[in-house]
Amino acid sequence: MTAELYDTVIVGGGPAGLGAALYLGRSRRRVALVDSGDARNMAAGVMHNMLTNDGVTIAGFRARARAEIARYGVEFVDDEVISVAPEGDRLVTVAKESGAFTSRTVVYAAGVRSKVPDVPGLAALWGKGVFECPYCHAYEVRDGHFGVYGGAVPGECLAATLTAWTSSLTYLSDRRELPEEERAFLAASGVATVPDEVTGVAEHPDGVAVELADGRSLTFTALFLHMDTEPRVEPLRPWLQAADLTEVQTDERGRTSLPRLYVAGDLGKNMQQAAMAAASGGLAAMAVNADLIREDRPGALYDLPPAAH
Repeated sequence: MTAELYDTVIVGGGPAGLGAALYLGRSRRRVALVDSGDARNMAAGVMHNMLTNDGVTIAGFRARARAEIARYGVEFVDDEVISVAPEGDRLVTVAKESGAFTSRTVVYAAGVRSKVPDVPGLAALWGKGVFECPYCHAYEVRDGHFGVYGGAVPGECLAATLTAWTSSLTYLSDRRELPEEERAFLAASGVATVPDEVTGVAEHPDGVAVELADGRSLTFTALFLHMDTEPRVEPLRPWLQAADLTEVQTDERGRTSLPRLYVAGDLGKNMQQAAMAAASGGLAAMAVNADLIREDRPGALYDLPPAAH
């Protein structure tokens, strides 16, 4: 347990947490960033749509970012956070191996988990031929034959979006009865539909093979799908009396209705993209810095308007 009082503890070391750390370090704040290293996008290996970092490895991006941010005195702790809770007018963040960190504020940027459909072989190919984000992965497989799996979570809008990268698309409904509206979207996009049961997914020399219950095997350059996600908010229980942090976020800068807790990245009200997550981390950091100035120097800044409910 460290006796030092931090201005902020950041939970999560992805683009959102790193963005917050950079802003707060340059604001001369005492900051510790605690990261477990098991981010959702690590399976993809590389990241795209980050200016000057398009196509770099995720591990390389994180290492360079840490080196840059460390110049401003930010401490990095490789550990798993198990709880975050208020203690008087402070917050106490407890990590599995490193103990407790006491801070004036916390920026929570732990992200979400993807819930991979229970299709044999699918999880093993996640990030390696099976993708969710067209903006992150479709360019590299452009003009190929794409499969779109819509059995667990409807993906007709994803199929339509993918027509920007290819004109050859097949929608796999995996026995799910398609509503009329969904069928209309697919027809308007020129996407063929296969209603048969999907029994497995396997690696193929040409990309991905999808096995059907009738014995057929369909080969795709890549398979795309939308997935449900679950927020990584277990350390906030039972303090967080809500399903996720979007329910308690009160403004676009990541403030929440939980005192001294801020949210950034995929857990907040932002599209789940690395560049946007990094920007949200910067916004949360500016909110933290401004709120600490208000606390330390009453009257120095305009008061905040009432939070929207």
